[in-house]
Amino acid sequence: MSGNSGIPLDTTKEYVDTTTLLRNKQNLKQYSFNIGNSGGSPNLTEKYNENSKLLNNKNNGKYKLSFSEKFSYGIGEGGLSVFQMIKGFFLNSFLLNVAQIDSMFTAVILFTAKFVDAFSDVLVGNLSDKTKSRWGRRRVWILFGSLPFAILYCGLWWVPPNLTDVERLIYYQFVVIALSIAYTCVAIPYSAMNAEITDDYDERTTLAGIRMISLMIGGLTSTFTHSLIIKIFTTQTPNGSEYIDYRKGYLLSGGIWGGVMIIPLFITFFGTRKIPIESQTESHIPFFKGLGVMFSNRAFVTVTLLYFFCQIAVQFVQNNLLLYCTYVADAEKEFPYILATLQISVSIFIFVWGKISTYIGKKVTYYIGGVFLLLSFLSLFFLPYGSKYLLWGIAAFGGIGVAVAFLIPMSMLPDVVELDELKTGERREGLFYSLFLFFQKLGLSVGLAVSSFVLGLVGYEAPTQIDSSQGISAEIIDNNTENDKVIFALRILTGLAPAVIVLFSFVAIFFYPISKQSHNEIRELLKRKREGTVTITVDEK
Repeated sequence: MSGNSGIPLDTTKEYVDTTTLLRNKQNLKQYSFNIGNSGGSPNLTEKYNENSKLLNNKNNGKYKLSFSEKFSYGIGEGGLSVFQMIKGFFLNSFLLNVAQIDSMFTAVILFTAKFVDAFSDVLVGNLSDKTKSRWGRRRVWILFGSLPFAILYCGLWWVPPNLTDVERLIYYQFVVIALSIAYTCVAIPYSAMNAEITDDYDERTTLAGIRMISLMIGGLTSTFTHSLIIKIFTTQTPNGSEYIDYRKGYLLSGGIWGGVMIIPLFITFFGTRKIPIESQTESHIPFFKGLGVMFSNRAFVTVTLLYFFCQIAVQFVQNNLLLYCTYVADAEKEFPYILATLQISVSIFIFVWGKISTYIGKKVTYYIGGVFLLLSFLSLFFLPYGSKYLLWGIAAFGGIGVAVAFLIPMSMLPDVVELDELKTGERREGLFYSLFLFFQKLGLSVGLAVSSFVLGLVGYEAPTQIDSSQGISAEIIDNNTENDKVIFALRILTGLAPAVIVLFSFVAIFFYPISKQSHNEIRELLKRKREGTVTITVDEK
């Protein structure tokens, strides 16, 4: 320990509490480092210095990612977005109307999958942190996890013939759980790469922007074409009406996009192979103790809450937008184009918000964008019945707020990872991103499950086919168009509930402690710690 007013590092604990460091971020001008003393932990020091040689070289040489490397990494999000977007916008309608799963059982399927995710996400994150291979500890997961992920995605959209209701329920329960685990095995290592390939504050925001643009372009392309493909198998009934075989349409789209989604992931694997990444050794911190350190990190807790609130608010709209267009706005046929308008707007404003955040900071950027998001949700609640063209305008306006909800939390997390490294002496991106992804999937599943549960309570019924002739339905009966409770429930799920959740996100980001200045100071502390540090002394004058 050096200095009476300093913050001592107890090397027997092998981590340092950085809360005071952030409180005194304006005064981080004096700190001293002395590794390997008799009371210290020389083994920890040797590990840390050895593991940081490559990263030091990168920092000292100011290694910058090339455009092709940024593009190769960012485009992988486009592959993952196929699953995220199509599942988010269409799974609820598919399970209820096509697979004919009862709304209550749909909620059970999704909540059961979340129980499994609570273990699989953290397990995969921890394993990816410890993985050693010729392809690195993250890229190997992308290489071998992409194909099973694509195959299971195809299986999600298949309705097995000649199954009883119970057998069909078991099938979808298995597929949803297996697909969620496969997605975890690819998405967590992919996301964790973001904090490894660069430590520059603004470059990380740029990477997050490229990822989100890729997500929106991939999502726009996949959801728009998906909404057209599922209607390909259309036949004329004897009475002159149209019958659409959605089962064949969903299966065809699942096969097409299941094959397409792995292409961007392979581009990520090959395009990032030359980026220098620091080597790692086994963690010296017990797993549960490490979790305790993570949740004592205020920055991590606040950004995780922010991300969860953003995800669940957006997912409520995403999961029910097709039903909202059908029963509230009378715009089922216009749905692909309304969706395209929303996603184009999001793609444009992700770039805009990324630029703005470099000048005014991430917190202020979120506050401004969050107001747009709040107003968009309230507009959906008060939209007059049948106002399809007004809904088109709300979609364009809403993209302004949705963009910031995606961009800002994702650009904050790499900064939190470095704060954790300052505490523990280790980079644990996989564990951080696994918990982050868990909350993303929790938001998606809670949105789906709660939506299905609420619609079941208010009497939602899947449209029924009657007067079948030679296997072709002559008429479809849909009682939901005249059910005021269903219509009001959709207004709540897409408007009022998400608006309230956005208000909670404002509270969460208020307590986020890392600014651009404090992040630069954390990087400076890490640089000196890698050069040899055991004691950090803060001038508190």
